[in-house]
Parts: sequence; structure tokens; C-alpha cells
Amino acid sequence: MTTTLLDSIGALSPEQFDALDDSAGAAGCHHRLLQRESDLRWRMRYAVRREADRLLAAVPACTRLGTGWPDPAYDVRRWGLPAGLVPEDLTADRCLFVGGCTDLRSALHIGPTADGERVARSVLAGLARTAAETDQCLAFPYVYAPARRLIAQACRDRAGWAPLGREARFPDADAPDREERAVSRVRGVLRRDRRLIAAAGVRTTVSDWADVADDAADLIARHNSRKGSPDHPEFVALRHEQWALCEPVRVIALTASAGTARGVLTALVWRSELELYEIGLTGQESPDRIAVYLDLLFHQPLAYARDHRLTAIRAGLAAEVPKKSRGAVMHEVYGGVLSVSDTKRLADEIC
Repeated sequence: MTTTLLDSIGALSPEQFDALDDSAGAAGCHHRLLQRESDLRWRMRYAVRREADRLLAAVPACTRLGTGWPDPAYDVRRWGLPAGLVPEDLTADRCLFVGGCTDLRSALHIGPTADGERVARSVLAGLARTAAETDQCLAFPYVYAPARRLIAQACRDRAGWAPLGREARFPDADAPDREERAVSRVRGVLRRDRRLIAAAGVRTTVSDWADVADDAADLIARHNSRKGSPDHPEFVALRHEQWALCEPVRVIALTASAGTARGVLTALVWRSELELYEIGLTGQESPDRIAVYLDLLFHQPLAYARDHRLTAIRAGLAAEVPKKSRGAVMHEVYGGVLSVSDTKRLADEIC
């Protein structure tokens, strides 16, 4: 087995790459990472491990080309890591982000193997050697619990960790008896939702993003700005157009309206998953607006998944309580950092 460092995954088979690890959904797919390679804010590299013709691992690693933090969510100083692990003057370019640098979730792309710990140690040691050349630390943003365990084993428990949130997922979304199998409390909440939606006379549509892009982008931008995250329709359109250009992903828009309230929820369809992406709502707080919100965030996605035989819905990190009350299962995501000194220590290990 040999480990090599590549500047691009363009020559790797998308099917083989995606088969290694689909835990991050569309965010970790071959085409999405290829898009990151053209982002001038980042330099992408991949630690690739093979055995004969078999691809065992292709771990993405991202270096910021600049000192500033382009997204506060990736500022490791804000993660609540153990005291003293990262200096306050740490800049973004001094972190080598392993797994990804966008979309609030990462996949290691280490395939299932009986020797997973050794493969992980080998590829992470290779990345550590690259990081050590410029006094970088290894950072592991928004990884799920199985990846955290594998990293901890490979780094001999030297990394420091902090929880960054809990991703909501609706499993078995296509099961016709899904609601019948839910606990009574969840069934009760869903029935109450439907009564509110029916009373408001909510009207709905499902469209491809391109068919409603202008209006949807305006709704989402205004919604985000009202919530304290300044946005602009052009930025919203750019984010969605990037996903639309991601070959295996379909971008859809669910709309709902009742009275003076109307809204849109965008979502990504990848393989057998539906991922809820961005929402925009108008109107003042009212029964109609609540009904539109409930229909967009829960009932339309569940119906779409069932009708299109999608087995799971990813519903993001926010609004945990209403999602759990409607049957979502929560998955912890973590942020970790291996200090500069421990990164150099890992780099010196023979794997």
C-alpha cells in the first residue's frame, strides 16, 4: 500500500470516490469537491491510499489562501475547544482542514476495511507531514461520530474536540407506514400540524430551482437578512447555481402560501437522500405563517421523499426541538484540532 498526495481528484472515478464514504451526503461527493478546487480562496489536496487497483482512501485537505476566516463557522477559535489548544492569534491559513471546508459537514473518504485504523493513520500522517512543513495544525471540521472515533484512534487520542451541533435526519422517509410506527407523541404533533395546514388552506408547488430562481432568491435573501445574516439575492442565486452545476444533484424548490404568508424551501436531491437547504418566509407571525412554515419544513419534504422513494431527509443543525418532536433522529457533529506540536509528532510516525 502506498499513500500519495494529489492536487485534484479529477482523475479518480466519481463512482469509486463516492463509494468510499457517503456520510456527508451531497456535500462530500466527487463533483462538489471538484467545485471547491476552483475556489480561489482554498487550495485542495487529497491523501490517496491504494492497494493494487483498489482505492482505499482519498482524504480531502483544504488550506486557506489568506489569513482571514471566510466563514465564522470554520473559525476553530470559536468552537469551544479545550483551553490552550489553539492560540487566539491563530489565522485560517495555519490550519489544514481535513475532510472539507464548507457545508457544515465533512467526510473522511476512508473506505470500509478491516484495517481502517492503519489506513487512517497512514493518510493522516501524510497530511501531517504536509502541514508540518508550514507549521500548520490539523483541523477536523463538522465530522460525525464514526469519523471522530477513527481520527482519535489514528492520532492516538491527542486531538482536542468540541461538539458543534446535532444534525437532524428523518430516516425511512419513504416508508408508507412511517407515521404509524412513530411514537404517539410524534403522531399527535403531525396530526395537529395537518389540522393547522388545512385550516389555513395552504397552497403548494414543487419546481426545479431554475423555474423559480428570481423570486426564491429574493425571498431567501430577505428572510436571512431579517434573521441577522445579511444576504443578497445574487449571493443566494450563486449558492444554488453552484449546486445546480453539481452533476449528480438536483436542486428543487418547494413553495407554500396562505393568506398574506408565503415561503419557499430549497432542497437537494442526491442519490436516495433529500437535503433541506435554505428557507425564505414572508409575513408577520400568524396562524397562516405558522402553517406555511410547518408545511415547508416538514410535511412537503416528507411527502416528496415518499413519492420519489427517497429513504432519508437531512434537515440541518438548527431548530432541533421542532424537528425531534416530528420524528427526527439527531446525529452529533464535532470539531477537532491536533495542535501544531502533535501534528509534527504524527508526521514523524512511521505508518
